[in-house]
Amino acid sequence: MIEKQDQSPLNFWLEGETELAELPEIRQSLRHLRRHHPLLAAAYAKNGILPWKKQPEGFEGLVNIILAQQISTAVATHLVRRMKAALPDITPRRLMKLDDDAFRAMGVSRQKILYLRHLAEAMISRRLVPAALADMPQDDAFGALTALKGIGLWSAEIYLMFSLGRADIWPAGDIALQKGLQNLYGLSERPSSEETRQHGDAFAPHRSAASLIVWRT
Repeated sequence: MIEKQDQSPLNFWLEGETELAELPEIRQSLRHLRRHHPLLAAAYAKNGILPWKKQPEGFEGLVNIILAQQISTAVATHLVRRMKAALPDITPRRLMKLDDDAFRAMGVSRQKILYLRHLAEAMISRRLVPAALADMPQDDAFGALTALKGIGLWSAEIYLMFSLGRADIWPAGDIALQKGLQNLYGLSERPSSEETRQHGDAFAPHRSAASLIVWRT
């Protein structure tokens, strides 16, 4: 899948019980970055971070990410809420019972219908076991997710950060992150994905917390 990378955490990610920054590993990372990276410390003191919430793990979290791809923040938020209204207790088998008309009534595109059904089938057949992702090495978790139709690198990164709370995720292809990095360092041009990745190496293994700061810069 060729996935648009100019997305950032969305409005519906302001909904939830636990702020991402309150997760123990992320909170520890924020303390480390504020002690050891003066530019990030200054940006944090000036701007803080948005109160994004930890998102559901498993099927619901992945469904939300697929729904949010390649559309505006407002439309993505609307789609996620309509899906939640239609299937408050969403499971792969319940989603598979929805026909095309039900999806279209929510505003879900034909391509995303295919991706959602592929995800549901993968979980029903146990080709994907989301609970296993938490214990996988990071590269293996990326591989398991991106092997699915409809899950590109950005989607995998966002799931691992926002649903699993992994502490070392740096979505280098995200344009909003690149713009934040440009502001942080006073660069004349927005850095490329590769340049952004290289900048992020300095923040490992605390790149999720660094992302939260840079997104707000």
